[in-house]
Amino acid sequence: MKKITEPTREIPVILEKDVIVSGGGPGGLVAAIAAARTGADTILIEQQGFLGGTATAGLMNSFNGYHNQNPPNELQTVKGIAQEIVDELIQYGGAKGDIGTSPYKVAFDPEILKYVAFKMCKEAGVQLLLHTYVVDAIVEDDTIKGVIIENKSGRQAILARIVVDATGDGDTAAAAGAPFEKVNKVGENMMGMSLLFRMANVKGGGSVGQPGVRYHRVSVRGYDGVDGMDVTEAEIKTHEMMIEEVKKLKEQPGYEDAFLVQSAEYVGVRETRRFIGEYMVTEEDAVKDNRFEDVIAISSNPVPGYYGKRFFFDHEGFDIPYRSLVPKKIENLLLAGRCISCEQVP
Repeated sequence: MKKITEPTREIPVILEKDVIVSGGGPGGLVAAIAAARTGADTILIEQQGFLGGTATAGLMNSFNGYHNQNPPNELQTVKGIAQEIVDELIQYGGAKGDIGTSPYKVAFDPEILKYVAFKMCKEAGVQLLLHTYVVDAIVEDDTIKGVIIENKSGRQAILARIVVDATGDGDTAAAAGAPFEKVNKVGENMMGMSLLFRMANVKGGGSVGQPGVRYHRVSVRGYDGVDGMDVTEAEIKTHEMMIEEVKKLKEQPGYEDAFLVQSAEYVGVRETRRFIGEYMVTEEDAVKDNRFEDVIAISSNPVPGYYGKRFFFDHEGFDIPYRSLVPKKIENLLLAGRCISCEQVP
C-alpha cells in the first residue's frame, strides 16, 4: 500500500472544557446532561445537525429494555435522565404515557426527540457543536487531554479534563490507544446491520404522533461497521433491499395505497469495537443475576439472537458497573453506549 506523509501543521485550540462528550446519540446525550448538571463545563460534539443518533437519524423509534418483560413483569429498570426524556416526549406528543402492548419498550416520534434533546441540553447548560467530526485524540503519557475535530471551520483542537466516547464504534477511544476487541466479519458472528424506513398512508396503521405510518427494516450481515468500504456497500445493499421490500409490503392488506416516505440517514450498526475495561461484563453476570456495588444502570432488554433465540431474563435485568465504562491504559477517558467493556456471545 502506498503512503504519503502529511506536513506538520499547527492546530488552533478553540476551547478548553471540563468535559468533552464525543457523539450525540442517546448515550452521549445523557452523559452530557449528567455532566453539565454537576457544574462541569461540558461540550457535546455531534456529526449530524441534530442529536439522537440511531434514535433519530437511524429511525430506531423505541427505547428498548425500558421495563422488564418477565417476572417481575413490567418492572421499570430504566429511570433517571432517561425517564426525564420520556416525560418531555410525552409532554410534546412524542410518546405515550401508557405502557401499551410492548411493556419492555417506549415508542417515540424521532422528530420530537430532536427537539427534546436540544431543549434538555440547553436547560442543563451543555454547549453543542454540530456538523463536526472528532477525528483524533490528544494523548500525553497515556492520559487523554482533548480531541481533534474537523468541520466547516477546518481542523481544530478542544482540550478537556475528561473525555467521554459515545460514538458507538468507540472511534475516539480507539484513536487514543485504548485496548479493544472486535469480532472478525468473515466466518464469525458479528451482529448485522439494519436500514430502517417509514411507510405512510398505511390503513389501520400508525406510530406515535404519525397516523398511517409504520416503521420497517431490512438487514444484512458480513459487513464491518468500522470499515469505510464495507459501510458503503452495506448502505447500497440495504437501499436496494428496501425497494424490494416496499414492493412486497404493497401487496399486503392495508398497504395497497401506502408509499415510502423516508429511509434512515444511515444504516444502523449493532456491533464493532468492544473495549477492555477495568471490568468486563460477562455472559454469566447477565444470565445469573450477578450484582455489583458500583452499578450505574440495569439492562433488562431481551438479548436478540442468543444462541439463535431471543433471550428474556428471569430477573429484573443485569447490572452495568461503573468499571465497565473505564477503559484500561488511557486515563481520564470514559465510555458510554454499546462500546463499553462486555463479552460478546453467540
